[in-house]
Amino acid sequence: MFWLRTIRRKLLLSLLLIMGMLVAQAVGGLSGLLSYRNVIQELDHTVTAAPKRSSIVLALSAVFEPLLWPPLKNPDWLLHRQRAIRERCVAVSEALRDYHRRLENEAASADVRIPTEAVLHRIDSELAQLMAEQLPRVADPDVSEEAIAEICRGIAALQLAAVQIPRPERGVDIEAARAVYHSRFWWIVITSALAVGLFLSSIRCGYLWIFIPIQKLYQGASRVAQGDFSYRVHLPGHDEMAQLADKLNSMTARFQEIKDRLDREVESRSKQLLRSERLAGVGFLAAGVAHEINNPLSAIAMAAESLDERLQAADEQPNGLSREDLAVLKQYLNMMQREAFRCQQITRKLLDFSRGQDEPHTPHDLTRIVAEVLDLVGHMSKFRGHEIVFDRSKPVWWTVNGAEIKQVVLNLVANALESMDGVGRLEIQIVEHADEVVLTFRDTGCGMTTNVLENLFEPFFTAKKSGRGTGLGLSISHRIVSDHGGRIEALSDGPGTGSTFHVHLPRRTVAAQAA
Repeated sequence: MFWLRTIRRKLLLSLLLIMGMLVAQAVGGLSGLLSYRNVIQELDHTVTAAPKRSSIVLALSAVFEPLLWPPLKNPDWLLHRQRAIRERCVAVSEALRDYHRRLENEAASADVRIPTEAVLHRIDSELAQLMAEQLPRVADPDVSEEAIAEICRGIAALQLAAVQIPRPERGVDIEAARAVYHSRFWWIVITSALAVGLFLSSIRCGYLWIFIPIQKLYQGASRVAQGDFSYRVHLPGHDEMAQLADKLNSMTARFQEIKDRLDREVESRSKQLLRSERLAGVGFLAAGVAHEINNPLSAIAMAAESLDERLQAADEQPNGLSREDLAVLKQYLNMMQREAFRCQQITRKLLDFSRGQDEPHTPHDLTRIVAEVLDLVGHMSKFRGHEIVFDRSKPVWWTVNGAEIKQVVLNLVANALESMDGVGRLEIQIVEHADEVVLTFRDTGCGMTTNVLENLFEPFFTAKKSGRGTGLGLSISHRIVSDHGGRIEALSDGPGTGSTFHVHLPRRTVAAQAA
């Protein structure tokens, strides 16, 4: 359908349906509220504005209160009783006038108004007659009780007449209100159920039209970001998500073409590199740490000479070695053992560099490899004036030939240290990405010219100021990194600005390692 080809139209249709259900709900709710308001208005009129005969009945009943007081002959008491009866009769007259006024405001029909006015006139006239004839006699002690009796009979008759007043109140049509309530209730229930159904359908459609395609696009982008350029995202339909998937696939195909071309270029250049032995690095370290090994050897020689003298002196004494000589002998032997172990550690590290060039690619901690190389270089006295910064302690496990990567790190560290005069700084960093790890060596040495950068990895090319070196160190390092499927980048802004080397080692799959 044309209307459902794009997500915007789908969402617009869903919103229109939901809005229609909400409008229907609103109409049902408002009509119910209007019906409720009418009922409340009727009840309010009945309670506050409509004439009520109960007010007349209550006013007449209130007259009985002073009529039932104790029959005392005290003149003051009789006067007080007379005033109380008069006040209550006046209240009855006011209730009659209020009822008449409400009846006129009610605009009652003639069938109700004429009989009501007749009863009101009768009550008013008879009440006035009672007040005129019997009320003065209440204060007379001789006829007071007789007057009270007459008034009681008259008030009782008036109560009976008040009960006969027709009801002019507008009543509330309960049945009609109940019918409106039921109709509006089911209207709201049905429209609410439809709105909920449309809402749930919109959620499902949004999940199918938006969230699932976004999830597939995210998975595809993640696969591409990890270097899997052969992955393609396939989405059905012709909406915006499908168009976005097509654009992503086109971009991934372009990335794959660029990557294949770069891989071919790297492979063609790697064939030009010279195969060399790793003994050059071992020789460099052996020459550098010779002074470091000489220190413990000198200490061992001095201790041995001192021990020889002590033993010769002990031969000349009749009692042999004294307790003090034994303590000195033990101290010298411990020192000789300690210095010998120190020499052994240094030579063991040198032997590690001379072995393992043919070992398979296995997981190694690159952080530890760099630390071991720096530990060896730290024994070289000619580099002790330089500052080497490497503060990473978190392991970085990568599938490499450990001995060859050590050789690369050693060559780059040695070149950086030899390029610095006086006090220099070498900073080493390891940054781990999803598909590769990057080792960065940044120094403050003499820097490189454009010509040096162009020929840096050529065999037998050297630019060292001392004129020494075979020119094979960086060539060997380049070959090792290329064999690992990686690359080395050399950067420098010119002479005197230092140099930066980036070693990129990709994450290799099992099939690539076997090949």
